[in-house]
Amino acid sequence: MLWDRKSIHTIHCFGDSLTAGYGAVPGAGWVEVVAKRHPEINWTNHASLGALTEDILDALEGTAALISGQEGFFFMGGTNDILCGFRLSSLEGCLTERLPSISGKVPLTIGIPPLATKESIWSGWQSEAVYERNQLDLAAYGDFLRELAKASNVCLIDFSHAFPLEDAWYYDGLHPNEKGYERFADMAEAAWMIKER
Repeated sequence: MLWDRKSIHTIHCFGDSLTAGYGAVPGAGWVEVVAKRHPEINWTNHASLGALTEDILDALEGTAALISGQEGFFFMGGTNDILCGFRLSSLEGCLTERLPSISGKVPLTIGIPPLATKESIWSGWQSEAVYERNQLDLAAYGDFLRELAKASNVCLIDFSHAFPLEDAWYYDGLHPNEKGYERFADMAEAAWMIKER
């Protein structure tokens, strides 16, 4: 289902800590920043810290089954799956099976999560032994999501290109700081063309 920028009055955001705004002070995550800029839209952030992709999709599908009218949905997940050591092929298989079905029922936007810096090792999110492999998997996952979004004809927000891969943009090497989340908010505004409303 196409994302009709002019008629969507509610946006539901589903994801993990990157969508929840972890690493920023309360109210400074990217969803909250966009919501403050655009009170004419109803925003609900359903993100859950530590959520895996299957859990995010289950929650999204459950909410999508209850909506009526023009309500948009945002999905971003996969980082926790990769950091937990799940096979990339398994993650891709799950999304290939489920996202096209969801996008056929509701207007959907897919988010590509950012890569991590080495600070994520020192802050305890991953070990040094798997850092390079995880970076390769996160990059390949982003490529996969780009292709999936194109094939499914859904809106895409590529947060992996929001800012340079430098610690100055991160809270802990994995989650953006307030400045990084502001950049996410700018990208969401541009993708959804809500600046023009």
